[in-house]
Amino acid sequence: MPFVVPLAKDVQNQMLYSLPRGIVIKNNPPNNSIFLYFAICQYTLLACVFVGHLNEIVVRSNIIRNTALVAIAILALSFVVPKGWKKSGSAEQKYEMGVWKVGGHDSSKACGVIRASKEDYFGEDYGSLMQTISSQRYLGKRIRMTGYMKTKGVTMWAGFYVRVDKEDAKEPLSFDNMADRHIVGSTNWTQYKIEVDVPFNASKIAFGARLHGPGQIWFDDISFEEIGNSTIKAETVLCDTSLKRIPENLDFEQ
Repeated sequence: MPFVVPLAKDVQNQMLYSLPRGIVIKNNPPNNSIFLYFAICQYTLLACVFVGHLNEIVVRSNIIRNTALVAIAILALSFVVPKGWKKSGSAEQKYEMGVWKVGGHDSSKACGVIRASKEDYFGEDYGSLMQTISSQRYLGKRIRMTGYMKTKGVTMWAGFYVRVDKEDAKEPLSFDNMADRHIVGSTNWTQYKIEVDVPFNASKIAFGARLHGPGQIWFDDISFEEIGNSTIKAETVLCDTSLKRIPENLDFEQ
């Protein structure tokens, strides 16, 4: 006789009523077929309960996994100002600026990002991520800044810039913001170069990326190199030694 786990009387009665047609139960003790039927029904019930718990575990695991993925995505795409950089611009409050944790240039993990967050922009409204360094390292030299930028939906213009300042002067000694070669529309990663003079009377150098009006830009892998002597002559040295001497985190990986 097959092994049967005892069931409550009311459960047995419900199972008896669910017997297939053709099986008739009399007052005689149930035969082996009936006991086998009880066993199958009971094990089927237990299997259903187990599968139900298993499905619940799977659902909960999926919820936990999806929640974790969302959290990772939020962290990856959050606009945290990268180390060594700072926000600037005439309307910086209209832009989200920081480090983009995925999809940098040349398969790198991170890059800088500026994204318009408002609908209304006027005139020269722009946002910028920038650094300021001492001119000490490049005094008397002509330098080139190289960087890569990608754009999406830029309706006004975007670009890199380098500005060389003299202490207390109203106008920069040397300045290039790509105003004569604006980046507009949607573009893939492209290399751009800026060349400026750093005369001996320069005190500091400011550089970065800027977005005018709506759209979004990504930028990465910025570098500096000396390409000759400054074409602007100066007799006095006025560099600001209180500032950092070397640009930092130019690939946004820190």
